[in-house]
Amino acid sequence: MRLLKITTNDWIKASRDVRELAACRELGMEVAVMAKGMPYDDGRKDSESGFDVYRFSTRPLGTTSWLNPFNRVLSLWIWGRKAARFKADIISGHDMTGLLIGYLCNIGRRHKAKLVYDSHEFELGRNQSRSAFKVRCVSILEKFLMKRSAFSIMVNDSIADEVQRIHCLDMRPVVVRNVPPYWTLDKGKTAEARRELLAELHAPEDTFLVLYHGSVTNDRGVENMLRAVAKLPGTAAVVLGNGQPEYLATLHTLAEELGVADRTLFHAAVPYDILRNYVSAVDVGVVTVLPTYKSYYFMLPNKFFECIQSETPVIVSDFPEVGRITDHYGIGLKVNPADAEAIAAGIHRLRRDKEFYGTCKTGLARAKEDLCWEKEKPTLSAAYRALF
Repeated sequence: MRLLKITTNDWIKASRDVRELAACRELGMEVAVMAKGMPYDDGRKDSESGFDVYRFSTRPLGTTSWLNPFNRVLSLWIWGRKAARFKADIISGHDMTGLLIGYLCNIGRRHKAKLVYDSHEFELGRNQSRSAFKVRCVSILEKFLMKRSAFSIMVNDSIADEVQRIHCLDMRPVVVRNVPPYWTLDKGKTAEARRELLAELHAPEDTFLVLYHGSVTNDRGVENMLRAVAKLPGTAAVVLGNGQPEYLATLHTLAEELGVADRTLFHAAVPYDILRNYVSAVDVGVVTVLPTYKSYYFMLPNKFFECIQSETPVIVSDFPEVGRITDHYGIGLKVNPADAEAIAAGIHRLRRDKEFYGTCKTGLARAKEDLCWEKEKPTLSAAYRALF
């Protein structure tokens, strides 16, 4: 049984896909990945996270900007023909574009591959500007492709229910959340990471560390986290991750304006295998994404689960999925992400109310047992096994 994952992005450090493909390999499948490469790549093979990755250009007509619309259309057909050469039994589309390529790959094939739609977010509410006409076109195409797929994967229940309702699907998408494996924490490494953060901040040992980690970009709540920290002496902000230089510059400027530049540490992203040391080294993790798009409102990001696996209490946006889990396990507080005062109040409570903080820690110990890849993987494996 051969499985081909198709993605038109770079497919580098794709932790969710790697976990899913490893589960497929455990079922006895041969696995390959078709991903974006350099402008003139035509099947260059390399290895990423233990998988063979074949890289193809998304700009067959060249890199001139005015050719981009033509490149997009032509790439779909070229990639479809290239994908057919893999003779896959199952094709997993990383998103709707990958799924469309898989569908095109099946045209003219006698033995068609079974299609799997592996949607990483709420496609109809994605974080990009779309006119009502474009949204309608995307909706029609998504429904068309989903009804021709063996099954679809969504990242949480809210999105699965919404997609099933919108497209009037008979079969509800399979829900596979973006949870990491169970993390065993090393107290010594955690303490070492905390000493490193405090040393870079030139802060005393009793400083209350507030963390944002992940991609550093717009609407993720970093600005309001800085505004909240500015209201609380004895606290410091850690921004752990990479971002565009222009955006990072605006955050540095904001920290200066708020008077917290000396209490804010901008730390580059760290390798995934040591991330747990840093997330477990802080006192609270902040996941206060703004509801700019519906996909954000339905969020259930890996950083949230990484805080759980690190046993770090959280302050989260008062949204359905993160809010439900936070309440169920009692691992932190829900706030209005647009209200810096509310975020500050949450940080203050977690710092001063030792009994509540201890309750959150107890809840985290329960949550990490349940919300780990070892418990999530069987759902995915069962869906694929049913195709055999």
